[in-house]
Amino acid sequence: MTHWMLSLFVVLITALIVGSIAERVGQSRVIGEIASGLLLGASVLGGVSPELFNYLFVGSPGQHLKELAELGVIILMFEVAWHAPASLENIAKKHAPIVIAVAGIVFSFSIGCVLAYVAKPVMAPEKPFFSFILFCGLALSITALPVLVRIIRENTFINKSSGSIALASAVCSDMVAWAGVAVISAMYASGYTSTKQITINGILFLTFIVTSLYVVSPIIRKFKWLDGDRFPAFAQITIAFSYCLLCSEISDSLGFNRVTGAIVAGYTLSRVPGLESNWKKIVGGFSSLALTPVFFAYSGIQASLSLSGSLVVWLLLFFVGSLIGKLGGCYLGARIVGLPKSTSVEVGVLMNTKGLVELVVLNIGLEIGVVNQATYSVLLILALVSTGMTIPVLNWWYKRAGKSQSAPAEAVT
Repeated sequence: MTHWMLSLFVVLITALIVGSIAERVGQSRVIGEIASGLLLGASVLGGVSPELFNYLFVGSPGQHLKELAELGVIILMFEVAWHAPASLENIAKKHAPIVIAVAGIVFSFSIGCVLAYVAKPVMAPEKPFFSFILFCGLALSITALPVLVRIIRENTFINKSSGSIALASAVCSDMVAWAGVAVISAMYASGYTSTKQITINGILFLTFIVTSLYVVSPIIRKFKWLDGDRFPAFAQITIAFSYCLLCSEISDSLGFNRVTGAIVAGYTLSRVPGLESNWKKIVGGFSSLALTPVFFAYSGIQASLSLSGSLVVWLLLFFVGSLIGKLGGCYLGARIVGLPKSTSVEVGVLMNTKGLVELVVLNIGLEIGVVNQATYSVLLILALVSTGMTIPVLNWWYKRAGKSQSAPAEAVT
């Protein structure tokens, strides 16, 4: 067994154990997998045995885990298009999800920027002013669509109307989040310091998106080049996976993150007949077994629980700001479009879910140098708590409101 394989073994087994414990106490496995990374990080394992931590995760082993984690998140982001509850065209016709998403983004982004402005001298004095503030505002305004889908599907007591509205709103929110990630990545990618170069690459990237979505996708559907009934499953998946990797590299070469390219590839091929079911059978199992846990655990490993007193205070302030901005903003948006108070509260709680998308954004921010480890740790713990509180808060709300715990959830899938 080589060195990095031993590290992978430790990560997978720990993620399995802690993830199973999380499920037993009513949480999503994702929460446990992130927590497993925190246990394996410098604060816990590194505090107990610095030599073992360095042996497992510093240097070459850590680099191998990072590469596996990146592959895992690219696969996850390719699947994002399948998580949407409706097509973008259908959502555009319904003003309620758009109003709710915009209200949540505006409130949470504004609060995040204000908090970042005040916190910067303490949390990240060495980081560029504008990029740090912009990133923190974006981090607070995120809703994690894939994790939200999983939470709603696994917890059938959630009101089907609230779930459907939250999912549609999350699609809109997700689009804004990834646009923000793309802009930040392009502005601060290594080597791109010229405004002219950033503009050129931005135009090329938009051309790439339009070509993929409005040229490649229609051609594939019209001529049925990838249809499941005409292509063997492995051939179909090989071509789709290769296109995902190609789009990821094109995105990266233009100064945008690979994740954005994977999302473009996913939406390009999302309507190919038979692809989703074949993908889940062939790729999904291995990804869930070996790649996704590595990404979540690696996200936790990079964080530090050794926060100073001032950082703990800022963690609490960001947490309160996130609740007021996202939950409060989405609640207000829901009330504006005429939803009942109870449904508005439920939508606000669901939209406050962070999870996967937040972790991806935080990893990108840490990688390109927009945030330091202290800020990353604060925002990661915030994401963990925000996601973990969703089900308990909804349970409490339903009991308080005297609602049935068996509302059907088939409409939100």
